[in-house]
Amino acid sequence: MTQVMEDAVSEVLSSVVDDVNHAISRNIGGAELLHELLSAPWLRALLQIYECLVEFERSTPTPILPYASGLSHEIMSAIQKVHRPSAEARELYSLLSSPHIQALLSSQDSVAQSDYDPVLPPLPDDMPEDEEAMRVICLVKNNQPLVRRHLFSISHF
Repeated sequence: MTQVMEDAVSEVLSSVVDDVNHAISRNIGGAELLHELLSAPWLRALLQIYECLVEFERSTPTPILPYASGLSHEIMSAIQKVHRPSAEARELYSLLSSPHIQALLSSQDSVAQSDYDPVLPPLPDDMPEDEEAMRVICLVKNNQPLVRRHLFSISHF
């Protein structure tokens, strides 16, 4: 959000607080207070802000395909099956098979599937219930644990 937008939102919200404080200090009835608050210009401004936020949320770009790397492999397979591919097809195959493009497509698939966290192994079922609670910290790099839990026990530390 830009500074101008933040200032405008702050101004609307301070107007809300001022109007509510003023209505409370006048000691007017509930129906009249409700009518004044619902007809206040700041309420329309807040609703416009809300509509803009909802529209922004709807228009946020989302990936068209959740499986771009799989599609690239299909395309490369189709190109390999062609007896004499054109120069453009060979160039496309070369581009799609490059490690940078493969990494980019893999990243796109992760974003498309909202797959940001690694899948950690489950805790063992045979843990005694009377044992003190402890926090298990697992470092993972490229879906491989950096420390194998079954090799070390607490007594080694």
